[in-house]
Amino acid sequence: MAQPTAFHDFGALRFDDGAASDPGRTEQVCAAVRDSGVRDLYVVAHGAHNDEAVSRAVDDAYRALLTEAWRDAPGRAGILGVHWPSLCFRDEGLPGVAKPADATGFDQATADDLLRRLPDHADTLTQLIGLLRDRPNHKPALDDFGTALRRLAELPLQDPVAAFTADTEGEVMPQSDPLMLFEDTRTMCAEFGGAVDDLRRARKTQESRAARHDSGTQGSEASGGDTPAEGGIAGARPGQPLSDRAGRGRTIAGGGPLGEQPGTSDVAKLWDGAHELFRQVVRHVLRRRAGLIGQQGLGAFLPRLAEGSDVRLHLVGHGLGGRLAGFALRGLEGGGAEPILLSSLTLLQAEMSHFAFADSLPQQVSGHGALWSLQRLVQGPLICTFSHLDFHLGVLFPLSAQMIGDSAELVTSGRKWGALGFDGIQGVEGPAPVPLKDIAEPDLRHDVPYVNVDASDVVRSAHLPMGGHHDVFDPEIGLLLRRAAES
Repeated sequence: MAQPTAFHDFGALRFDDGAASDPGRTEQVCAAVRDSGVRDLYVVAHGAHNDEAVSRAVDDAYRALLTEAWRDAPGRAGILGVHWPSLCFRDEGLPGVAKPADATGFDQATADDLLRRLPDHADTLTQLIGLLRDRPNHKPALDDFGTALRRLAELPLQDPVAAFTADTEGEVMPQSDPLMLFEDTRTMCAEFGGAVDDLRRARKTQESRAARHDSGTQGSEASGGDTPAEGGIAGARPGQPLSDRAGRGRTIAGGGPLGEQPGTSDVAKLWDGAHELFRQVVRHVLRRRAGLIGQQGLGAFLPRLAEGSDVRLHLVGHGLGGRLAGFALRGLEGGGAEPILLSSLTLLQAEMSHFAFADSLPQQVSGHGALWSLQRLVQGPLICTFSHLDFHLGVLFPLSAQMIGDSAELVTSGRKWGALGFDGIQGVEGPAPVPLKDIAEPDLRHDVPYVNVDASDVVRSAHLPMGGHHDVFDPEIGLLLRRAAES
């Protein structure tokens, strides 16, 4: 007698940059799910789709994580990947992906990835990559670099993806243009280069703490630092920012006019910062794409996946894929018919504003999160993991998310422009964060709208510039995903 399949693998569903998928493949996936009898299906979205080999390596890491978590329940669960035209730079420490040998130049593999995933910008990308490789020893070249970055990110007003720039909406003065594109380029290069230097220093401190942690002399740092007025708000913030740049109460230019020059004459250091500025502009472009594909692609597909079967859908999104998964809720709601309910939604180190689910925005007269009220479409737990050792989301995301004409005079930059994956869901009523190692089924009960999970114990590597951003392949994360399905 044949043994039941330990874990069902349904491959991947692919979306193009316009959120379209192949109808034949869509029907094939739906039929395979119906015929399998699988009870719990994980639909997993991440952002590492540089090419087929990278997609496969990261998919395999998620598959192995979930297979191990369900080892004692053969045949019950399965996985479906979500492939979309996205990428991560190859120096980020992706699982199963070799890091570039040259740490100072711009590697050819990432250059090829960019041209593959952003083919409409081939000339602009070629110019940008050439400047990063040549690193001309004169500052006007950095101005040319900034002009090319703006071309890379610009959109016609009628482009559908333009509506997916922001994670909040309804403000009196809505903004959709990030300051990093329109501030003086040399100022921005100095800012991002300085941030990476800050993270390098933080890494030394973190390595020391990790050594004490591994020796059993110190546990995970507790999150804290709330003001009294915020005591009932879910998602206490880390008390110590990873960089003063995320903890200051001002914009990048420090309240001065746009075009304020950096206090450095070291052109080589500015080119170091230019590499990081380039990464963040690319991620800005991909975040917009993730919103479009999430709402119009994946969100529209999920009801078809559930149709005609008793399968319970568990949507999982990591990093850029976290934004795609979040915006899929908007696609569920916009389908016209009664929307299906997800059985769970888990956002692993999601690259999206921590106010995305807020019904109002602190320090704003009006407005709310782009996903406000959509938690009602998740029948079971809505989980957000965060880590104060995710360097990318803790420091670089707030710097890249600042908008033109906005200000952080009354609050810190990290508070106003922070990410879900750094300090959890903010601006909502809910329970205090739960350490990952202490999570149990009662913590995922249905009467709690959100569960913030402090994953700093496992999302804690010292890799630069991302820190622990990609450290989600730990058995404790797998157990969390299983508990989400069983709640």
